[in-house]
Parts: sequence; C-alpha cells; structure tokens
Amino acid sequence: MEPDASPSRTPDDLLLFELGRRVLRRDVERVAAFVEGLHAGTRHLDQRRHAVFADLVEELCDDLVGELGFEDALVWPLLEHHAPGALPYPSLRQEGAALVALVAEARRSTRSVNADRARRPAAVATSDDHRRLRGLATAWRQLADALGAFFAASTGPVVETVHARVPAGDWRRVLDVVRESLPDARSAGARVIELATPQEVERLRGQLGPRPLAGWERHGRRLRARQDDVFGRS
Repeated sequence: MEPDASPSRTPDDLLLFELGRRVLRRDVERVAAFVEGLHAGTRHLDQRRHAVFADLVEELCDDLVGELGFEDALVWPLLEHHAPGALPYPSLRQEGAALVALVAEARRSTRSVNADRARRPAAVATSDDHRRLRGLATAWRQLADALGAFFAASTGPVVETVHARVPAGDWRRVLDVVRESLPDARSAGARVIELATPQEVERLRGQLGPRPLAGWERHGRRLRARQDDVFGRS
C-alpha cells in the first residue's frame, strides 16, 4: 500500500497517544514500587489513606483497561486497514489481552488487601494478610514489567506507522472517539500535564488551545494532593 498522500504534518497529533502511554507506565510503576514497600515494611498507610489508595488504584485500573481497549478496538483495526503488513497485529492483540488479565489480577489483589485493612490495622495483621500483601506486590510488579515492555516495544513503531501511513482525518476521528468516551477528561489531562515536558506542554497548547490546558492544570493540583497523601511528594 502506498504511503498517505495527504499533506505532510507534524507528529503533534500523536503526542497525546505517546503521553498517555507514558503516564500509564509511570503510574503503574509507582504503584508497584509502593506496594513492594508495603510488603517490605518500608512504606505504611493508615486506614484513611488506604481508602484514598484504593480509589487511586481503581481509577488507574479503569484507565489501563480503557487504553488497552481503545487500542484493540480502534488503533489496530485502523493500522491494519492502512498498513496491513507494517506491524505484528496478532501479537499486539495477544499482548494487550494478557495485560488486561494482569490488570484484573492487580485489581483483585488490591481489593483483597484493602478489605483486610478495613477490618483490622496492619499492627494486628494475620499470616493470611501478609500472604495477600505478598501477592499484591507480585501482581503489580508483573503488571509494571509487562506493561513497560509492551509500551517500550510498540510505541515507536505505532507512532511511525500512523504518521507515515494513516490519513490525518482518520487518526483525528479516532482521537475524537477517545476524548468523547473519557469518563473524566480533566483527570486524564491533568496526569498528562504533570508528566509532559515544557516543550510538550507548548505543543499541546498549540494543538488544543489554552482553555483545556488551564482546566487540566487546575484539576492537577487537586489530583496531586491526593497522590501526595498516599505516595508522598516526589
């Protein structure tokens, strides 16, 4: 198939895809490191902060399932249509499905540990509580490692293929579907702004305009307060 003959364009319309994956990778790694600290006894949460932690993890798991579902339902079919031989699509789908299963296990383990902490504090934890905490650390480490490897291997090729082979209008329609389906675009945007470099923020401002970014930044201050309450200041 011949490359897209539409006018050349900068990769700014791919920036949100790149940043969204970068944010998810960062957030999963942060949770994995934190729960490993809980298991090792170097990090601690009281019952109130465990409730905040539980909410943050539920939101992260929802975001992960949403991103992987978006890729399976929209990105891979779009790329297969315009660039059928460019990427190993069956393998990408299999890895995405395996990641969804790891997210489910990490969510289940988190809910189990949080149920323990709701019933009794860590100071009176039972041997079963410690076993579940060890399982929690293992589940999040497996997810962090697998997600990191998947994103590291596939992000560059996806960006290159979309940029070279997918018409700008078709990719824009995919992004519009994603924006319309986000349960809370402010939260997703706030996390993107938090991780983006100043140069990337300016690229987003040029792409989206100043108004969305201002809302993301305001929401980001509230989100960081919740994160700092659990994870501490980074």
